[in-house]
Amino acid sequence: MATTDTQYKLAEPIRKTCDLFRLLAGHELLGLAPGEIAKGLDVSPSWVSVNLPALAPTGFIEQVEGTNRWRLGVAFVRISTTVTTNLAAARRRLDEVSARYAVPV
Repeated sequence: MATTDTQYKLAEPIRKTCDLFRLLAGHELLGLAPGEIAKGLDVSPSWVSVNLPALAPTGFIEQVEGTNRWRLGVAFVRISTTVTTNLAAARRRLDEVSARYAVPV
């Protein structure tokens, strides 16, 4: 069962950080400018200027080199790659088991 903010009240900073990750998804190459992030999250520019540099050392977001734009970081992308790899391996195992059961007796 999926959880939502209505089931579990998240602290506002945690919710905004999760919203930031969702906003940055799909912008891995060029990232987003701080103004785009502030508008997309409905936060003040000061929230962006304080929180993005504070999050950067985690590796979950990073500044695009030579720009003032931000994107998901390597640590975040590695997590998604690990999940994708594990799901593909599970699918292969399930397909192998299904194939064994598909042979009539």
